[in-house]
Amino acid sequence: MRLAGTARRRAAVIGTGAVGSMAAWQLAERGLEVHAFDRWGVPHHRGASGGQSRRFAVISMGDPDLPPLVLRAEQLWRRLEEATGRRLLEQTGGLILGPAGSTSVRKAVTSCENWGLAHRVLDAHDVRQAFPQHAVEDEDIAVHDPATGFLRPEPAILAAIEQATTLGATVRHDTEVLDIDVRSETVGLTYRSGADRPHSETFDAVVVAPGAWAATLLPDGLREAIGVAGLTARRLAQTWFVPDDLSLYGAERFPVFERVAMPDGASIYGFPSLDGATVKIGVKSRPHPEVADPARPDPHLAADHLAEIRDVVGRRLPGLNPRPVQTSVHVESYTADGRPVVGLLPGAAHVAVAVGFSGGGFKYAPAIGEALGDLLADGATEASIRQFAPGRSATV
Repeated sequence: MRLAGTARRRAAVIGTGAVGSMAAWQLAERGLEVHAFDRWGVPHHRGASGGQSRRFAVISMGDPDLPPLVLRAEQLWRRLEEATGRRLLEQTGGLILGPAGSTSVRKAVTSCENWGLAHRVLDAHDVRQAFPQHAVEDEDIAVHDPATGFLRPEPAILAAIEQATTLGATVRHDTEVLDIDVRSETVGLTYRSGADRPHSETFDAVVVAPGAWAATLLPDGLREAIGVAGLTARRLAQTWFVPDDLSLYGAERFPVFERVAMPDGASIYGFPSLDGATVKIGVKSRPHPEVADPARPDPHLAADHLAEIRDVVGRRLPGLNPRPVQTSVHVESYTADGRPVVGLLPGAAHVAVAVGFSGGGFKYAPAIGEALGDLLADGATEASIRQFAPGRSATV
């Protein structure tokens, strides 16, 4: 808490995507004078947080330590909804489908058991009866849980920024940060708004959360200090399809799903129809390509890539017309080990970083924002983010 008569600490937040917007909210809630910078504005379609929906799931097939963060994020999502009057999180229930003996499916079951998450395991016959939209093999099973669902990314980011500004934060839209100068007790930022000349300003603390732009924005010294030599910007594609029978694809009959360990090496995820016309499906049939300039990703999908998507959707979701009627391209920062880098810069308690979420950070973004707020306001956090510590591994 700030003592009467003392100056408010000035904190900059670089990037107002999923994590930056939540950090701005949390820092403003703690009484800091917050200035949030975004090259494009709030919200925008150029980063990782566009495209109508993002999966929310407490179950983790990759990180056994992640569920507590997601459970805390669920509480914060509900608090943000209450504060802003926006509906952000819909828990429709969810499926994880795959071969019974696959590592991913086993980890999903273990995650439920370790954290006491309500779930049931369905065999192939059960899946065909309950969820006929999916074409499954006899050896497939599904893990069904009631807590999985989807988030609305654009309204969610807007809600966090609305709450931050209600608490006194200033948002600098269309303002590009050009340089970050980490000093012993302060941070100097050089930035430019529109066609204006560059301007420099000093802050007491900073959150660096520029998403895909981290790979190009971070100066070499800062990259080395936090251990992100392997940080890359990658392009993700999302696709929408028209169902033959729309009534089968509402939230009550077609829950959020993820299909893993398919024999062809592809993976697939999807959502119920949110617009009353189409169904959003994500297909990963090849590695996400690297992007040299996140501001200018190729918006087109190559013909052979579209053919792969059509093939996977046609075989696995036969009730959808396999030709997508809409596509969108987004960019995200990835680390070598798939885990983000979150925490204080080693030796600099006034600099917090949150980069490299590798396509999976939206669901727990409020918990990361809360942890960043704790770290900069109090110097410590109870959040379980030790596995994300800057400099944790030379392979990151």
